[in-house]
Amino acid sequence: MGEAMGLPHVRAFDTPSAPLAFLGVTLAFWGFSDLIAVSQPEEIANHYWSSQAPIRLVLFFALGIYSYLFSAKSPMYKASGYISSSWGEGLKNRVLFTWAFVEMITWFWVWTTLREERRDMLIKAQEKRAREDDQL
Repeated sequence: MGEAMGLPHVRAFDTPSAPLAFLGVTLAFWGFSDLIAVSQPEEIANHYWSSQAPIRLVLFFALGIYSYLFSAKSPMYKASGYISSSWGEGLKNRVLFTWAFVEMITWFWVWTTLREERRDMLIKAQEKRAREDDQL
């Protein structure tokens, strides 16, 4: 996908390094914490993911836009007008853009699914309260 967009190829992922190991551990912890959040009761999990999905969607959208629009092959710059920056060059590559794009699409799907299910959950909660009131 990054090649089709004309983003530069990254060779830094070919050799193991300390920052890549740190990134791997960070992503593993992030995934583990998400698995724990998914295993919570339905009301808690839905509340958690209803707040997480739009935040993650916006963050990955911003990361993908930054990676594409500010790279050397960006449509914003003429071929000779691009000046590289010192701090963000590592974020302007095919791997990061593809990862951010896939995450953005996934979080958009999660967010829309949760919004569709919200009404059904409210109806369930009202029925549960009505049953509890009838028992009293």
